[in-house]
Amino acid sequence: MRMWEGIRLALQQIWAQKLKSFFSLVGVIIGITFLIAVITIVEGMNTYVREDFAGSLFGVNTFTVVRRAQIQTGRVDQAERRRQARNPDLLLRDVDVVVDAAPNALHVAYSADRSFGEARYGSNSRRNVRVIGGSPEYQLVQGWKIEDGRGLTPIDEQRGLKVAVIGSQIAERLFPTTSPIDNRVRVGGQRFRVIGVFEKQGGFIGNVRDASILIPFSTFNATLSRRRNGVDEISVKVEVEDLMEPTMAVVEGALRRNRGLRPTEENDFHLQTSNDLLSAWNTINTILLAAIPGLVSVSLVVGGIVIMNIMLLSVSDRTREIGLRKSLGAKRRDILFQFLTEASTLSMVGSLIGIAVGLGLADLVDRLSPLPATISVPWLVLAIVMGMGVGVTSGIYPAYRASKLDPIEALRSE
Repeated sequence: MRMWEGIRLALQQIWAQKLKSFFSLVGVIIGITFLIAVITIVEGMNTYVREDFAGSLFGVNTFTVVRRAQIQTGRVDQAERRRQARNPDLLLRDVDVVVDAAPNALHVAYSADRSFGEARYGSNSRRNVRVIGGSPEYQLVQGWKIEDGRGLTPIDEQRGLKVAVIGSQIAERLFPTTSPIDNRVRVGGQRFRVIGVFEKQGGFIGNVRDASILIPFSTFNATLSRRRNGVDEISVKVEVEDLMEPTMAVVEGALRRNRGLRPTEENDFHLQTSNDLLSAWNTINTILLAAIPGLVSVSLVVGGIVIMNIMLLSVSDRTREIGLRKSLGAKRRDILFQFLTEASTLSMVGSLIGIAVGLGLADLVDRLSPLPATISVPWLVLAIVMGMGVGVTSGIYPAYRASKLDPIEALRSE
């Protein structure tokens, strides 16, 4: 009951002195707003990377053979960088080695890609597109679905046809009022007949699919490739996750034998999975989640100092009130409790305002940008606890000063 009475008195003080209360809460509001807004975005990105992006980039139950590691965690010294830079290019003959080594794989796909300034159809254009030369199995390995038309077929690859499956962003930009099927887009000085449109991916990094153009590898090799028979990656999709490790081991051994590597020599290629991306993201995520509360604490400390000064001023303004209460029987602990409750309530109000503003900003970012946002209840609880902690900490000294006042001297004050 005493606590509710203290909270009521504190809210009355806040309402009676709105402007002073607002300025005293600015530090807490800014700190909690920053905490909630950033955390909701980081948690949203965490969910997206784990559930959507890693799978769409590497495929489900899929590992990829590449020339050098594309995703690395921790420090990589210059000697290792130079060693990886000397790795030979992957070629079509390496694809044959992988196919022979993994006969039970669901699909083995290979691809190479290049980025171009724009794709055009008539007067319409889409800037920053990626052209992927892929085998017919590429879209199956990646799990990319066709929304309109059809995908690549073995005949397209065998004949080196100039056909293309385009991403949804390209379709929307180049063909806003007509179907793209059987029309020809121009990219890299070449014209390709559109045979299909990929289902929209969206999300934070939707350009992986939505701003890509997939053409047969043989066509890419003959028209757009910078390296004849050069392959950027070879992807192997297995039926179940339990087959990943043994299949990777077999493929690794076959490539080492084909390249004549001795047992003591490092691989001159790299096998990667979505776990590499998740491991790298977990490292970044851990650093962010460890650093953000520390950055927020700086703002909360400033806010706490302001609240302490406001409470000390309140003690001076209410000296006669304190003396009157003590003369009527209030004990030191009652005065101490009252001022601690007021400081905590003041800080708590700032925390709640900060949470509301932070969630609003996160929702705005979620609606107006590709960045996802996910509300994390534990962090909301932490924000409230941090706000209460600031209030209690900043209110201890003013409450102690108030409780130590002599009632007779307090009543004499003007």
